[in-house]
Amino acid sequence: MSDVADYRSILGRIKTTYTYDKVETIDAIIAEIKHITSTYVEQVALVTIMLHFDSAERVVGAPVDSLAGPLANQSLHPANYPSHLMDHLRPLVRKTDSVFLLEHTLYFVLLGSNQQGAQIVQARLWEALLWYVNNVSDPEALHLYSITIGHSAYPTPYSKISKFILAANEIVLCFDRQPERPPRKAVARRSTPLEPQDVDEELPAVARKLGVPYVSFLPSEPPDEVQHLLNPELAQELQCYPLGRERNMLTVAMLNPRDHSVLDRLHQETGLLIFPVLTPSGVLQTALKHLIC
Repeated sequence: MSDVADYRSILGRIKTTYTYDKVETIDAIIAEIKHITSTYVEQVALVTIMLHFDSAERVVGAPVDSLAGPLANQSLHPANYPSHLMDHLRPLVRKTDSVFLLEHTLYFVLLGSNQQGAQIVQARLWEALLWYVNNVSDPEALHLYSITIGHSAYPTPYSKISKFILAANEIVLCFDRQPERPPRKAVARRSTPLEPQDVDEELPAVARKLGVPYVSFLPSEPPDEVQHLLNPELAQELQCYPLGRERNMLTVAMLNPRDHSVLDRLHQETGLLIFPVLTPSGVLQTALKHLIC
């Protein structure tokens, strides 16, 4: 299907308001994707945001093994928070895009978008999501355990819709809101929360104190749109890893988001505002090795 034909087909989907559908099973989303790709455009992308709530009946962050039937027992807690968050995020994608809320998972089906387009939208949604979490007081978020986001595209690179959706559920970025764990043993008082003796299991609590996201996973290579902004040698020198760009803001994973000398250097080198996130040392070193190789 040509670009012109795609554009004319999408015109038929223009809506006057930003709408989304609440669905009870993943089958409804699969049916809509099949309808879109057979009627309007051949290529679509997907960004998935998963809200993980405390629950005695499930392990938070467990992989999705099946796409059939409802995603039952995701939480035992009230479910208004996902709707509130959706109201905030829905205007950040086009009115022609299909958006779904399935219990505690938000699905953004992007018409005519590829993997790179999904990365761009993911960065936009993630920035807005973190602002909402850190600035909006909502009692229904008390049991929110963590938030994850991922993306994929169909039929390229995923030729099957089931694999396409599963790939979007894979964690690219994670914001952990776990309650602080009690210390296993007494430790000396530290002057900064990011001294070498910090261990990875403490990092989510450190990130909350700093007011920055915590990212437990880094991709093996940065998105295409940021690869030219920070060369591997400088990334190694500054011990940071570029994750994405949204307009004039560059998201960078760091060991110490309070290191103003690094933030200033990054701003000078890229000309962009720097949005730091905290990541474990081992995760960062592994990513930097892939970046240099």
